[in-house]
Amino acid sequence: MHVIFASFEIWMAGVWASLGALAFVGLLAIVSPSKFSALSSRGSRWVDTSKVLAQLDRRVDVDQYILPYARFLGVAVLASVAFLGWLLVG
Repeated sequence: MHVIFASFEIWMAGVWASLGALAFVGLLAIVSPSKFSALSSRGSRWVDTSKVLAQLDRRVDVDQYILPYARFLGVAVLASVAFLGWLLVG
């Protein structure tokens, strides 16, 4: 029984860490869209994969659709994080 409880606590710590990271990204998008853009460019580095997944290996550039709405995206992410945090606490 203790193993299950410890596993659940580790899982919850991961959930909270993920929500914290998402909140940081959302806050960054609201406060500084230019830094959000820099983070986006660092995170979109191309990694060459095998030819087996050639159809899935195409680059899809969504920055032109997302970056103009960085503040809206940030608010949406923070609202989602707040809602999920509220669900987990309550």
